[in-house]
Amino acid sequence: MAPNPIAMLEMRFPSFHRVERTIAQYIIDHANDVSTMSVQELAARLDVAESSIIRFSKSLGYTGYSDFKRSLLVSAASPEQPIFTELKETDSMEAVSRKVFQSNIQTLQRTVDQLDFQKVEEAARRIGMAKKIMLIGVGASASIAEDFYVRLMRIGMNAEMYSDSHLMQIKANLLSPEDVVVAVSHTGRTSEILRALTTARAAGAAAIGITGYLGTPMAKAASICLELYTPPQLLISPRVAQVSLIDALYVRIAIRRQDSVLQHVGMMEEVLASLRVK
Repeated sequence: MAPNPIAMLEMRFPSFHRVERTIAQYIIDHANDVSTMSVQELAARLDVAESSIIRFSKSLGYTGYSDFKRSLLVSAASPEQPIFTELKETDSMEAVSRKVFQSNIQTLQRTVDQLDFQKVEEAARRIGMAKKIMLIGVGASASIAEDFYVRLMRIGMNAEMYSDSHLMQIKANLLSPEDVVVAVSHTGRTSEILRALTTARAAGAAAIGITGYLGTPMAKAASICLELYTPPQLLISPRVAQVSLIDALYVRIAIRRQDSVLQHVGMMEEVLASLRVK
């Protein structure tokens, strides 16, 4: 399925320069109007050169503005609404829940529509073959890295997780070409994460990044960068897409190691059985 043009603009927005940001923001805010505008009309509305809009369209992977506008026309038929648009303080819990669930479903759909599955496959292969797997993240991203660590540990993978900025630098320096570091940074711009990725690559390890935007510094620091869709709503978390991605990686790795996975899961269930109330 073709990527949603609005989702693409939102993901790439941090990497745009000033004129590109002007064009992108107007399109995001007025998608229905722009889908019927000529390039001359849009250029006049934004006070930018027509050639800037055409170049901008081509930089997104379209043949030109007309091609981009056709894609925009399709997506504008079902625009994503901010979380508050259809909700009021007096709305029921059911109404609020349905809106939140629907936003999460839309986030997952937009993410899967534009994931680069060749990169996901390569990331799963590298992780599955690694002698040691180092997972890193700080702040909210640390919980995603820890979640992935628990999954990998359950199927017998030699994984470690670090959220301390000093420890992750030290451990990254000790990695080998047989190892992999998986870094989670929603913005793709967290300095200590980028530094650890650079250190790990210098040590010869494969460096896999998971972020919410295109064209971030993480894409340059990592040998494989997996970019997810980030919902624009204030109160909707990108976590639903992040967790789904690590689940996909985890399942792919587990399928390739079925015999050992079943053995480790069985052993873990046996160990945990004594901790459960009967």
